[in-house]
Amino acid sequence: MNWAREVALRIINERPDEEVYTVASGVSPSGFVHIGNFREIATPYLVVKELRRLGKKVRYILSFDEFDRFRKVPGNIDSSYEKYIGMPYTDIPSPFSDESYASFMENRFLNELRLMDVEVECIYQTKEYQSGRYNKYIKIAMDNRDRIFDIIDSFRTQDSTLEERENYYPISIYCPNCKKDNTTILSYDNETGEVSYSCSCGHNGVLNINDATNIKLQWKVDWPMRWMIENVTFETGGVDHSAANGSKAVSERVAREIFNFEPPLYIPYNFIGIKGGGAKMSSSTGNVLTITDLLKVYDKNIIWWFYTRFDNMHAFDIALDNDVIRYYSEFDRWVKLYFNGNIDDKNRSILDLTGVDKSYLNNPNFSYLATFLPIVNNDINLLKELLIKEEINVESNEFLERLERAKYWVDNYGTDYQVRLLESRNNDYYNSLNDLERSWLNKTIALLDIDFSTTNELQTVLYDVVKDGVLEGNELKTRQKRYFQILYNMLLGLDQGPKLGLFLMAIDKDKIRELL
Repeated sequence: MNWAREVALRIINERPDEEVYTVASGVSPSGFVHIGNFREIATPYLVVKELRRLGKKVRYILSFDEFDRFRKVPGNIDSSYEKYIGMPYTDIPSPFSDESYASFMENRFLNELRLMDVEVECIYQTKEYQSGRYNKYIKIAMDNRDRIFDIIDSFRTQDSTLEERENYYPISIYCPNCKKDNTTILSYDNETGEVSYSCSCGHNGVLNINDATNIKLQWKVDWPMRWMIENVTFETGGVDHSAANGSKAVSERVAREIFNFEPPLYIPYNFIGIKGGGAKMSSSTGNVLTITDLLKVYDKNIIWWFYTRFDNMHAFDIALDNDVIRYYSEFDRWVKLYFNGNIDDKNRSILDLTGVDKSYLNNPNFSYLATFLPIVNNDINLLKELLIKEEINVESNEFLERLERAKYWVDNYGTDYQVRLLESRNNDYYNSLNDLERSWLNKTIALLDIDFSTTNELQTVLYDVVKDGVLEGNELKTRQKRYFQILYNMLLGLDQGPKLGLFLMAIDKDKIRELL
């Protein structure tokens, strides 16, 4: 049983009477949503899939926190955007398009979700706040501001002052003049709902909570209010929010004591890193790695496999270095076992969630593509001719898509993986060989004049070079291993390398003769 199924069963067991299980995610459009943020989607969405497999009706919602204030200019955006700090994301122009800042980031992320086959009901918080839907609950929070302060204060390690308590309000007000939240509340009338305030821009104003469109609840009050209004059953959050005295703990008490709502079941999730690829995951520089970037290297099924095979609290790295080859090989092997029916129950349930289907079996070996693209100097037609002899369908969509990913990976991350022929004969190594071993090289040269129909046919003949008609068993295997080691050293200067039958077909025959 995979971890998502275990969580789904726990939800059903603890909330058995729910007609509809509402599962929630939340994302801020503060910048490009990177693959670490995507765990905010992946973790609950995998639980959603398992709840539905168990026959439950599920509503999956994604809130865009676009009414939050713009706090910091990302490293990939011009520093002139500092003038917008303090404004809601929906009031800021996008530096990349004619949309608002929020709309650009949201639409980009939603396109990534479509590429990952994620279906979700979106809730846009600017629209919700400005529609008046939340005003009733904003007033409840303001009327209970002392109680909310006491709840928050109980989680603090330092003692508060009477002045802090008297000046606490659980809201921010966006100034209608400068559009920023650099406002100070001067007074509040519980009876009328009127709030007077001043802004650092010089504007002073009075508004009524009952019909205001420029008020935003503070996070630890906003979060539980939305749990209540959307009747959320289950939600996840990063470990940074999930500490014993963190946002979640505060919000749970606010939900119970202020909004009279039992908080949703909750699990934290851990962080995701990148192995290889330099500083791409640095949020402070803006050079984050997004799902769009990841899809240039991995297909969506493998990406889902990463998020499915590791449970929510398992921190893991997604490789961009040479381990990409290993992950492709491992996943392809599991897929074959899955469709052959030779897979254990846990891994079957993991593969179930990746969305993989039988067409995946048409994919070529990623290692072959990544290895031989540089060898044939990215000549795609030559590569196709070569792989046809490997009995690979080079016209399928699966081949073309994986070829594109392999080429991108080789060009951007796989420099160390590339194998290259020696420029000249490895004379020192050749001189270390005995007469028998040199005779194997002469036999290899003779094979170059034969037109083999498949790479496997050539591979079989290579195994027979050292047989001498009599050898068998372990002695034969030892000779074969030594023979292949010699060929790799003479051609590459290495003890091992790519599949020799395919490799020898890919290289210019005159160059092989020169090196051997």
